[in-house]
Amino acid sequence: MKATYKSLIAILLIFISSSSCQEKFDEINVDPDTFPSADDATVLSSALGFMSYMIDVDLNMASFLWAQYYTWGIGVALGNQERFVAQPDDFSNYWERAYADVLIDLKRLKKSESAAYRGVARILEAYVYQGLVDHFGDVPYSQAVSGEIEEGGILTPAYDNAATIYASLVESIDLALEEFDVAQNDIGSDDLLYGGNLSKWTKFANSLKLRLLMRTSEVSPQGSAVQALIANGTFIETEADMPQIESSPNAGSQNPMYARMEWGVGDFYFASNATLNVLQALGDPRGTKFYDVATTGAHAGQLWGIDQGTIESEPFTAPASDYSGSSDIAYAIDNPVILMSPWEVWFLRAEAAVRYGTADDEVEAFENAVRSNFEFLGLSDTDADNYLTSLGFDALADEDEKINTIGIQKWISLNGTQEDEGWIEARRFDRGPGDENRIFTKEGGIWQVPPKSVLPGRQFPHAWLIPATERALNPNAPAQRSLTDKIFWDD
Repeated sequence: MKATYKSLIAILLIFISSSSCQEKFDEINVDPDTFPSADDATVLSSALGFMSYMIDVDLNMASFLWAQYYTWGIGVALGNQERFVAQPDDFSNYWERAYADVLIDLKRLKKSESAAYRGVARILEAYVYQGLVDHFGDVPYSQAVSGEIEEGGILTPAYDNAATIYASLVESIDLALEEFDVAQNDIGSDDLLYGGNLSKWTKFANSLKLRLLMRTSEVSPQGSAVQALIANGTFIETEADMPQIESSPNAGSQNPMYARMEWGVGDFYFASNATLNVLQALGDPRGTKFYDVATTGAHAGQLWGIDQGTIESEPFTAPASDYSGSSDIAYAIDNPVILMSPWEVWFLRAEAAVRYGTADDEVEAFENAVRSNFEFLGLSDTDADNYLTSLGFDALADEDEKINTIGIQKWISLNGTQEDEGWIEARRFDRGPGDENRIFTKEGGIWQVPPKSVLPGRQFPHAWLIPATERALNPNAPAQRSLTDKIFWDD
């Protein structure tokens, strides 16, 4: 429940009899438009609850097809996403939930008397705004969620430049860390991520700042800032540091993706051969952790997927058990919603070491990234050792080879837990002038062009469309973009 906008309204039914006519007027004359505000704890829980759904349904569930971890399954007609067809309102839930539910709560928390709550609010706000930029580009920022009269009554906010927003988010994270320097530890169980542990919030803040700085590495290198951050900051390094929102089998607390799918037709998606081909070529043992093996048919006991967007070529009567679907790690009623993972952060640090010569050892950071993902998936140290030996990252001499290896391994590791981040980072690592370094989308690259794609050539979606309601109601909204338009950091 949220301050002012979603506070609990008690409805008082007053029956006035002849004996009650002497009641004082001020006991029943209550302004119906004025309600008590929720406290900081309630607002933080509300914001995190909405974020949980937004991340796992509006983002992860919406992106795992374009990241080519999964493809359309049997039992329904081929969906628009598999043809790269999109309508503006396909993305309205994310837009509206971010602005109307999460950011408005966080803005309220930034005015708290508690430095701890103000710092937490700034970190989460940076997380949400980065997500908006990474999907839409320029978005309302400086004038956003300013509809209240005392804030100017701005109902049609201006759009800010995406790169300018990024720079502001880095500054906001620095302000959050300053808040923590003077904060009392007055946050408790309402903090669904860390239970009020500000040292872990500091690690999250530094990790998010590193993500912001590294995302612009191809278009606006931030070498000195990254070097200083690595030298002086603490980061998410283990699962104990990982910001995640827990789920449970209890009604109302289930994993959002699971609850959303089961409310509909269930999980009918199959493993994409775009991913399986890479896993098999590398001898990667994580395949059977991301996906279940087929249990019936000619390929029972094996991982068996289909090429992206080719479900209509499969036998219509074939059971889903003939194919590999998502494992319990990727899809289960009690899976947590992960905001950032240690493997994501270690990959960022490995890339930073390669690009900018930071205080980190690039080989050690890369191996930590892979090992932490193996550990999370339940694979052994021996599995990780053998796999790392086969990759031979420590023997690579060419910087482009190192960056491309990091990109592929990061994309693999985000499968099943951070699918949206996998789509985002695959776009960024599809890098370099011309096609020589475009490891995902070039001819012969990793990703597969769905046969019924409406985009010409080997083009893939790079951005989301601005919701139609936003463009209809806000005269400051820019002209509608194309799916193939690139975000500022995507060269």
